[in-house]
Amino acid sequence: MFNYRDQADGLRRIMAKSSARIISVIGANGQPATSWIRNLAMSMLMPEQRLLLIHAHRQPATPYSLQAIAANNSAIKRGIIKHPQGYDLSCLAENDLLTSPLSQDLKTQLDGIVRQLAYDYDTVMIETQLDTQAYDLTLPVSAEHELVIQMDRSDTAIKAAYVTIKHISQQHGDVPLSVVVTGASHDQGQQYFMRLNQVCKQFLGVTLEFLGAIPTDETRPASTMSGHRADNALPNTHKPGQTALAFKSVAHRLEKQRNTMPSMAVA
Repeated sequence: MFNYRDQADGLRRIMAKSSARIISVIGANGQPATSWIRNLAMSMLMPEQRLLLIHAHRQPATPYSLQAIAANNSAIKRGIIKHPQGYDLSCLAENDLLTSPLSQDLKTQLDGIVRQLAYDYDTVMIETQLDTQAYDLTLPVSAEHELVIQMDRSDTAIKAAYVTIKHISQQHGDVPLSVVVTGASHDQGQQYFMRLNQVCKQFLGVTLEFLGAIPTDETRPASTMSGHRADNALPNTHKPGQTALAFKSVAHRLEKQRNTMPSMAVA
């Protein structure tokens, strides 16, 4: 079923035993961060590099999920489209994983597909979440690479992020964890991050990395799934350029971490 790769680059990657950098994004409450991850994907996209964004469940622009691909033994390329912003787009499941959790067998199948796809890309970004029953990450591969936690500027978010990090550390051990605080200035975000980091170090033995903050009016999607800007859908209250600047800053910090993080290799 893994017949998506039809370019020489994919073969070269396998022969060289290298694959994409894997970055998973999760909300502080353990749920996906759909619109936010799109902004981050656009900020991470580099010239001459291929990026794949994998949503947790099917979006209007994605005709097939990887779940449907696995069930029908179809070509993986049917589950991937080119987004107008320049990156490739796919999704894991047909429905919201909160109401339709995946079986362990299906998680294993999807994990294998994502690992195979990773040899075609420079960066793979996964919108992940915690299973509400087992409290583990949707895909095992997410626990082997970078995990970015998005939380807003509130005491409730700190508590939710702490619980999420506790589940991740209990289920998956030592996972590289970074935090972005939304709805905050850089200084505000750093203050809330420091509070979260302090309790995680004290009670979990987990040390977090601070990636930055996104100001209050900068957290809306920069574009819709159709590729059109969302300016007509929401009030134009933010200062032009600050959204891109904030996300570029986060992307830059992620790029600085690249050399210290593991990359997948063929066993």
